[in-house]
Amino acid sequence: MFKKITNVFSQYRGLSRSAYVIFYARIITNMGAFIWPLLTLLLKRKMGYSELTIGYISLGIGSIFVVANIIGGKLADRFNRKKLIVIFDLISVSFFISCAFVEPGTIMVVLFSIAGIFANIENPSFEALIADISKSKDREKVYSLSYLGHNLGFMVGPLIGGLLFENYLSLAFVIDGLTTLTSTILIILFVKTSDAEQIKEQEIEMQEINEYENDEDDRCSTFNVLLRRKSVLLQLVIFIFSSFIYEQWSFAVPLYIEELYMEKGGMYFGFISGYNGFIVILFTPILTWLLRKFRELQKIFIGVALYSFSFLLIRNAPALSIFFVMIFVFTIGEIVNMLGSSPYLSRRIPASHRGRVNSYASVCYFVGGVGGRALIGWVINDYSYATAFTVITCVGVVALLIILLNYKLDKKTFPLLYQKKAV
Repeated sequence: MFKKITNVFSQYRGLSRSAYVIFYARIITNMGAFIWPLLTLLLKRKMGYSELTIGYISLGIGSIFVVANIIGGKLADRFNRKKLIVIFDLISVSFFISCAFVEPGTIMVVLFSIAGIFANIENPSFEALIADISKSKDREKVYSLSYLGHNLGFMVGPLIGGLLFENYLSLAFVIDGLTTLTSTILIILFVKTSDAEQIKEQEIEMQEINEYENDEDDRCSTFNVLLRRKSVLLQLVIFIFSSFIYEQWSFAVPLYIEELYMEKGGMYFGFISGYNGFIVILFTPILTWLLRKFRELQKIFIGVALYSFSFLLIRNAPALSIFFVMIFVFTIGEIVNMLGSSPYLSRRIPASHRGRVNSYASVCYFVGGVGGRALIGWVINDYSYATAFTVITCVGVVALLIILLNYKLDKKTFPLLYQKKAV
């Protein structure tokens, strides 16, 4: 038993220094992540928008973010990824902090939308950088560690944000921006982009080499790269469906809690968000180790199934304790899905096109998430929360059928990944 516990934690040994720096940077950033998790309540409580209007606002902002991600993907494959992260982080932070000096309203929406635009331009570089600093066989561990850092901070951030939300909103914006700035400084000082080159120069055993990541001619269009990898194209569709479902925990759930508990809704959702982070911290290392021999699409199937059906637990105005049960099931699904989806693209796309393909994945996440907010906002407005949660689960069933189809296609497209043991 002791040996198994030791294995759970020792699995993170031997990664590159940059992987550990990104881990600490994500802790710091998300310790100050007060605003984005409470954005729905900010638009409703502080600005007085209806659920339907919030859905439309999310759709408009998300459409702009789609363009930002595409631009960011092209930049990530053309310029130094670390420098891009630093530059756009600094710009994003400046706009975010400026929100502290205006009253809740249209100007505030514009300012944090601009901050989000630059954050999304940076995103493909960040995702590509994580793949750059890791071996193919270590991808689950690196993404797991990064995700763990994200949630170590996120466990604290929304909890504090819920307490600051009512009376100290300006302070929340300032602290949020400063913590992001601190993590950017860590990346400037300690993340070495040469790590990727050092990894390539190491003596890697033949079974560790993944030929699907070999650089292609950069003149080869991303469309042609994807056309030769049809299972990746289908996986992008799956990302749309899974994002549609996943985003409802930060959209439909807080609105539902607000409906049930009125002025205490923000505080209760802050507690639930903190609980989500606690579950991630406790179970991410365990699930990473337990599922280490599962294929990526198997993990994605399990994850999507769990968080799709979790919404059925809260259909009929349950007690507050049931929300914590629902979030437990949801979060286990979230972790398992992450362990599959994060390394999926990095093993199947050449390094020369990582930025652009990651930007397309981000676009799919936005399309699914923002489209889901708009559609579910309409369902809540015209029908009921119970109907909305049923629709969410039905979308999950469709996603699961597509994943099963893609598993067969993926085995044909990337046979070597299925021949290797414990990839």
